[in-house]
Amino acid sequence: MAKAAKAKRAARKAGVSGGKVASLKEFREQGRLGQAVRFLREVKIEFRKITWPNRKQTLATTAAVLSFTLFVAFYLGLVDLILSKIVQWLVY
Repeated sequence: MAKAAKAKRAARKAGVSGGKVASLKEFREQGRLGQAVRFLREVKIEFRKITWPNRKQTLATTAAVLSFTLFVAFYLGLVDLILSKIVQWLVY
């Protein structure tokens, strides 16, 4: 319960009422600097909501991406080699 109250206070401090962004009229009334500050506050609030992957998840995802990339590279290289041999056979 304390976390929810803290999040509400942070939202109010950032100018977000009830989790809603201010109206366009309110946004226009702020200056450019005020808009930038408000944006950065909202970004900070959103960053707190992110669940970042742990090291094991990051390594597993990286390995999967690299494996798939290498597979596709070899496949396309093989297709290119075969097609070039066919074209060479047809031309010469």
